[in-house]
Amino acid sequence: MASDLNNLPPPRDADFYQLDRRLTILETRFDTILPTLATKADLAELKAEFRTDFSSLSRWISAMFVTMVIGFSGLIIAILRH
Repeated sequence: MASDLNNLPPPRDADFYQLDRRLTILETRFDTILPTLATKADLAELKAEFRTDFSSLSRWISAMFVTMVIGFSGLIIAILRH
């Protein structure tokens, strides 16, 4: 309690928390970051690209599945005949 009396608050005109400097730093960060964020057009383009990539990927996975089924079937048949 006695230490509170020794630590008086700064005068009202002093920028104790340096709010102007902190606000300038935040504005600079926002000005730096905002141009790098994706727009709706960027996201729509990415979505369309993902759909085309996914369709080709699904065809590739289907082909691999058929190949594996045929390969394992042949392996099982070879083991059972032996």
